[in-house]
Amino acid sequence: GIYPMTAFELLVESETHDCCCHVEDAYNFKEQKQEADTVDGSAGSRTYNAIKQYDPVLEDRLECHSLSYTSRKLLPLKHYHDEARTMKDIQKFLSHPIILFRIETSTVHDIVAEMITKLAEEKPRLNLKTENIISSLVEEKSDYKLTEIMQGMKTNDHGESETEPSFVTILCSSSEVTENHVVMCLIHNPVNLGPGAEEVHFIALVLSPLKEKKIKCAIEVARTYSTLLAEVKLRQQLKGATNPTEFAHVLEMEVHRIYSEQRANEEKTLAVDQELREGGKWCFGDDLVRDIKRRAAHYLSDFTEGLKTCAGVQKVISAIMFLFFSLIIPCIAFGVLFSSLTNGIIDVRKVILSQALAGLLFSIFGGQHLLVIRTTIPITIFTKVIYSISDEKEMDFHTFYAMSGLWTSTFLAIASLTGISNLMRYCSRSTEEIFGLFISIAFAVDAIKFLAYEFDYYFCFDSEECNVAKPLLSLILLLGTVLIGCEIYNFRYSPYLTAAKRSLVADYALPVAVLLMAFAGSWVFRKIKMGTFHDDNPRNFVFEKWGEISPGMVFGSMGLGLMQGLLIFVDQNIAASVVNNPANRLKKGTAYHLDIMVTAIINGILSIYGLPLVHGALPHSPLHVRALADVDQKCEHGHVTEIVVNVRETRVTSLVCHVLIWICALFLMPSPLNYIPIPVLYGLFLFLAIVALDDFELWERMLLVFTEQNSYPPTHYIRKVPQKIVHCFTLVQVLQLAVLCAISFSGYPYLKMLFPLFLALMIPIRLKLVPKMIQEKYLKTLDGFS
Repeated sequence: GIYPMTAFELLVESETHDCCCHVEDAYNFKEQKQEADTVDGSAGSRTYNAIKQYDPVLEDRLECHSLSYTSRKLLPLKHYHDEARTMKDIQKFLSHPIILFRIETSTVHDIVAEMITKLAEEKPRLNLKTENIISSLVEEKSDYKLTEIMQGMKTNDHGESETEPSFVTILCSSSEVTENHVVMCLIHNPVNLGPGAEEVHFIALVLSPLKEKKIKCAIEVARTYSTLLAEVKLRQQLKGATNPTEFAHVLEMEVHRIYSEQRANEEKTLAVDQELREGGKWCFGDDLVRDIKRRAAHYLSDFTEGLKTCAGVQKVISAIMFLFFSLIIPCIAFGVLFSSLTNGIIDVRKVILSQALAGLLFSIFGGQHLLVIRTTIPITIFTKVIYSISDEKEMDFHTFYAMSGLWTSTFLAIASLTGISNLMRYCSRSTEEIFGLFISIAFAVDAIKFLAYEFDYYFCFDSEECNVAKPLLSLILLLGTVLIGCEIYNFRYSPYLTAAKRSLVADYALPVAVLLMAFAGSWVFRKIKMGTFHDDNPRNFVFEKWGEISPGMVFGSMGLGLMQGLLIFVDQNIAASVVNNPANRLKKGTAYHLDIMVTAIINGILSIYGLPLVHGALPHSPLHVRALADVDQKCEHGHVTEIVVNVRETRVTSLVCHVLIWICALFLMPSPLNYIPIPVLYGLFLFLAIVALDDFELWERMLLVFTEQNSYPPTHYIRKVPQKIVHCFTLVQVLQLAVLCAISFSGYPYLKMLFPLFLALMIPIRLKLVPKMIQEKYLKTLDGFS
């Protein structure tokens, strides 16, 4: 058929003859195609298909139907203390709050329409023309429908700037109003308002006059409410509100808190500037004094925080239960180990007493009270070396042990007074993760060793000691503890119940798993005699008499005390650094020097009484923080991650937990604690090891080696660092981890004593050697300093 020849057909024909020809305006294509279809529909379709075949890029261009204009500008957050207009705007809103509470609407147009309608209903004297205002706010034909908005910008844990997707402030200037009006909205289910606003819970609508003073214009008012909604703690509290009145009350309380904090920070800054102007030299113990002053300001609130709301009390109770079971059961396991290493001199009762006394003192006098102190595997290694030397040299064990502990306390006190903990600022996330993953591996290795011993000793048929049922039941109890604990812990990610109830159930994963498996081992399978601990020493808390002190004992104990002090210093500071990670949003400050001094005093007391030494440890410390935290989920480039919203920084959990442990040492030894089978103890070790893996980027990158590239998560380092560099950095970390494991798991006690030395050497290795292999710009993405 005959049809009008268009410019696009000329293009196709020209390409066929290797010629070049200009093309008319692409925006006329659809009209020309429609004209062609009018003459001959098949010809028009043939033209359109030919264009798609010869020039697919042009086809994409031809789909454009309009232009989108976007202007972006970064604005500072409002300072409530300095800018008087800010508090006036908020007080005006709170005097007559207009709030849409938990609306079910899911489209942008309907949400905005409801907000404008609500404003018109609450203030009928305005005589608003709602349709005109809605049309000025929402562009129906646009994919990104809101015409003018304000959002929060934040820097994530990896140094990247990103938009906060959970709230939006809509700006509108209209001739129909003569003063500013604000409407706030809490959406029941998050809505997607476009790129950077994929899960919006909160919307603030600011309606301003067209002509207004600069400090009262729509942008300034929007800054006020955007600054308010930028507080993640406030958003979490607003989600928990049950009605609009409570919503407004939470808003008012948060405004006063921000105002007070900004005023306090300003006063603190002025004080620091004054101190810098006056000059001043460093004095012995200055860092310790600063820690004491910093923490003293919050001491009373340390006992009341988290107890003012029902949700807070529930969190505190669940954290106490978690901490109690995660400490008392390892105490039993370490007590059995200490007893075998010292021929019964240090037994289960002494380990439990050590934990109770040290925990009580640290929860009262410690600086960072969220830090969990306990005895660890390296401490048992040093105790074994001390016992071996005292037995070989025929020295009194109690005397040699006490002197080693006192030297350890002395070196720790010197480190605290001289501010050596300041060196930990050079400890990067890489070092923390290597040590944290090593602790998880150590827990897993202990569990595997126990099972291997059970099967090797009892799984046979040619001896009276053989009992095939015992190792099989040990395997069932151990794996049962792990599986039940992990299933309940992961219940927080299930779709059942509400988010608050899921979190509450998950908080009790550890005690439920232990109690169920203890009941199964001691009652359901009571005919099979499982291994339990024995308490042959009824004494509680007594002073161990010292024997004769020789010069060799003094210098030998000094060397051991130095190495043990180095171990405690590095281990505790790494654990404290993980606890004080900015991602945990702790607000009361650090206390590295104070914590070391308190630990030194505690260990001095413990060594005199012949009790095991303690220090801040992983993974209990960060898990304690997590047990007291409110968490929220965020979607980052399609990858769902969890963020800590708020942590209840309370001493009550640690204090009550160690009171319960003291009661166990005095009244529940040996029964009923000896009803807990030994396999359940090692199952708890394995559970703690598995749960702690979620927080390690090193573990995530190790798994990438075995992951198909199409399934790589869109994390920051995958987007910014070449794949080779990612795997190279992971290999460097794995090699350091392998050396730690080789030293710690070797069969030579004296070689194991070098463990703290290599642990300390990992810091200069990261600072000096790793940058020679990997460029600094990639290290900033893959690693970061605490």
